[in-house]
Amino acid sequence: MTELFSKLEAAASLDRPSTAIRDAVRRVTSGTAGDLLRGDVAPGHPLHPALVAVPIGVWTAVPLFDFAFHKPEAARLLVGIGLATAVPSALTGWVDFAECNTTQRRVGLVHAAVNGTGIALMGLSYLGRRRGNSPAALAASTAATALIGFGGMLGGHLAYALGARTKPHVAEQPPAGPAFDPALA
Repeated sequence: MTELFSKLEAAASLDRPSTAIRDAVRRVTSGTAGDLLRGDVAPGHPLHPALVAVPIGVWTAVPLFDFAFHKPEAARLLVGIGLATAVPSALTGWVDFAECNTTQRRVGLVHAAVNGTGIALMGLSYLGRRRGNSPAALAASTAATALIGFGGMLGGHLAYALGARTKPHVAEQPPAGPAFDPALA
């Protein structure tokens, strides 16, 4: 997997589209709306990592309800909840993308494409499930779950390996005042 990440990080062919998307997102999200979507106003850190937990969580449960519990109505409800919560997750993700450096945007563009494909497949699955629990609807959500998992791995790489939208670690300073003496404790 490390080799794939390295190739994505070096994929200069992604620079032109990622720069165009970054510029477009910045134009649309300047001002208060962008500040809110970035999490600058509250809670003071990016919202995207917290928001993606809901669609990822419910979509991860869909195969359980389909294949283990045999509860197609519950699976369809979970697909729908994931679709509804994917919208704010994607919006905050694009706003974060616009704040990334070139290497981060290369990986971020693939992250967005993989997740976008997963979301589209979940949408197709939802439509198919409304007409009955067809094998195509089950296949679409199963493929989507795999894509969303891979997309999440790319997102983790963005945050943890590339430091996208993270602040540099600042070593904790010892408290002011007299030095702590363990013998006195």
